[in-house]
Amino acid sequence: MILFRNIVFFILFFNFSSYAQTDEIDQLFRYNKYDKLEILLFESSEVDATNLKLAQSKYYNTFKQLEQSFEVLFNLDTTRLSTKQKAYYYHNLAESYDLNSNFDLAADNYLIAQKYYKEIDDLVNYNSINLDLFYAIANPDIYQNPVDYLKAFQELAVTTKDTLQLVDLELELAFESLEQENDTTAKFLDHIQNAYDYLEHDFSSYKLGVVHTFHAFYYTDVIIDKDSASYYYNKAIEINKELGLPHKVALGYFSLGDLSRYTEDYEKAIFWTKKANDYRNFNYDFELTAYINQKLAEDYKEINQLDSAYFYLNKSVQYRDSLNIQKQNINLTRFEAEKKEKENLILEKENQRNEALILGSLGALVLLIFLSFSVYKNARRKEEIIQKDKALEIKKIEEKLKKQQLKALDALVVGQEKERMRIASELHDNIGSNFMAIKSYFDHFKNEFEIQDSSSQVFEKTHELLEETYHDIRSLAHLKHSGLMNDNGLFPALQKLSKNVSSFSKTQVDFNSFIEEEVELNEKLELNVFRIVQESMANVVKHSKAKTASISITKIDSLLNIIIEDDGVGFDKNKISNNDSFGLQSIKERVQLLNGNFSIDSKEGRGTTILIDIPL
Repeated sequence: MILFRNIVFFILFFNFSSYAQTDEIDQLFRYNKYDKLEILLFESSEVDATNLKLAQSKYYNTFKQLEQSFEVLFNLDTTRLSTKQKAYYYHNLAESYDLNSNFDLAADNYLIAQKYYKEIDDLVNYNSINLDLFYAIANPDIYQNPVDYLKAFQELAVTTKDTLQLVDLELELAFESLEQENDTTAKFLDHIQNAYDYLEHDFSSYKLGVVHTFHAFYYTDVIIDKDSASYYYNKAIEINKELGLPHKVALGYFSLGDLSRYTEDYEKAIFWTKKANDYRNFNYDFELTAYINQKLAEDYKEINQLDSAYFYLNKSVQYRDSLNIQKQNINLTRFEAEKKEKENLILEKENQRNEALILGSLGALVLLIFLSFSVYKNARRKEEIIQKDKALEIKKIEEKLKKQQLKALDALVVGQEKERMRIASELHDNIGSNFMAIKSYFDHFKNEFEIQDSSSQVFEKTHELLEETYHDIRSLAHLKHSGLMNDNGLFPALQKLSKNVSSFSKTQVDFNSFIEEEVELNEKLELNVFRIVQESMANVVKHSKAKTASISITKIDSLLNIIIEDDGVGFDKNKISNNDSFGLQSIKERVQLLNGNFSIDSKEGRGTTILIDIPL
């Protein structure tokens, strides 16, 4: 099963779900009509500019042009995107991170995109992300308790009856059937046949190529039948050539090379693997390129062409990432030793007297390498133990500090509640009333006296300042009164806060909660979340000059996700000091004390978005 596992990773890695931004583009992506897509995306002006950029990023991802994809996405103003466009934006961004092996970032953005797909009731694209997450979170070393996204994908694919997703499901079920203990090879072929049947109802040449590849695996790893395996690999290769997918063509040739390698026909394996190398994108496909060159090195070694083996192994090392450099250097040293040994055999025929010296030198070199590696390995182990001990001590100290901070936060919240109630009453009952009286006396004074032209501007300016100051005090008093939590809980309080801010300010606030009624939050968490949102809305009213703002709260797995957006003037985060951003600093500290994550996306002239995740 080793061959199957090595290749299936790369096949699944490129097996993305098709989606786009308009109905026409969506259909072209779904059925992989890349020639027509190129014309529509890069030569036509019929598509809306934002939708065009989103579709172009998807196209760039398809052909692994990640630099262009990231550039397009990061130049888009997310505050001006519709909910549907945001779904596509975060889906494209997640896919770019996935292709770049940033699986943590990919998973985070997949979940954001899934939330927006749910809002627009797009179940097909919502479910496609379940399969993306199944691939991205499949590594148990990174995710200790992954969600069963394949099961979720299966349930929703059956519900929506999307044919191409059912094809993907059958391929996954076929692959999983081979991992069961009992003999399930017949089940594998049953799933493959089901996939063929689905494609008869909704044909996709791209999906047909994938199914052919899986069919070939059966004759490679389950029942060894080289002719049948070659037949299906070649059918898949021809389809991918017609679609213009060089990375898929390369995988097909690589599979033929592995098939020849399995039957020990190394010269044929070299032929097919070199053809695979011709289709690689050497700017992006570092991992597969390194793997292909490594296989070429091994094949040349088998036929005793050590110069070529050394050449391809050296190329393989160049494409390895930093985590694999040490391992590859060890392999390179071994090949260099074999090459040197061959040269020594030639010298031995010319001068028999040097034989003992040569063999002794080689033995000493091997021993030195072995001892050096052993010393290095032991030193690394000791260092790791020391680092683990230090990390445990630091963790204990951090936990103590966290408990103290939580106690301080509880005391602070209680004190702030009392102080807010006092300030709100003072502003409303005393200062507000006094200022209203002052304004009335000034109006009377202004009407009683005949104003000279030279002094009329002074009176008008004074009147404007009184009006503005009275409005600010009234707004602040209302905002503070809106901060009084009632017995109905967090979400009614936030609804009331949104309405009050909309009524006394120039900003219309929209509040949306996507949390089911049976979900219960503890009282302290509700109060802190309310204060975070209230402080954010105070910043919007005082600084943003926004016409509209929105508050969205969602429960994603074990996280409470809060998104606060406005279409105001925005700001440059690099130009804001801690003294100038007391409100933001207060929000950040509250979120940190709740073990949450806090981020701001804002630029001058394009509004502000605050993203908060708090563990439940």
